[in-house]
Amino acid sequence: MEYKFEIYKYYDERDGLSKESPLLYIENQERYGDYFLTEIANLRFEYLEEIVPSLEKVLNGEVEQYDFGYEVYSIECRKEVSQVIDTYDGWKSIAEIPTQEIYELMRDWRDYLVQYYSDK
Repeated sequence: MEYKFEIYKYYDERDGLSKESPLLYIENQERYGDYFLTEIANLRFEYLEEIVPSLEKVLNGEVEQYDFGYEVYSIECRKEVSQVIDTYDGWKSIAEIPTQEIYELMRDWRDYLVQYYSDK
């Protein structure tokens, strides 16, 4: 899974202020479902702080499974492979992603947000 982080700068006409926001881009994100990027990008930081160590436990074999999600999708993680589950379509599996890749994405996104907000 290829991804990058950027800062989106914009002018908010409602309050007349220039603003910025951290953004996540996932290459070929449609492979993981129509809403995968939105789901990941909207996870609260506190939730990311829970997800990352939980995925470490899955990868280390301390727990068999860990599930997380935001609204439309649930990501069901086992040691080798994670499934993206569409909770609005009969809990259908729509993609499989190596759990190591999910872990790295969540860890890197969390770390990027830590750096972004610490620089503020």
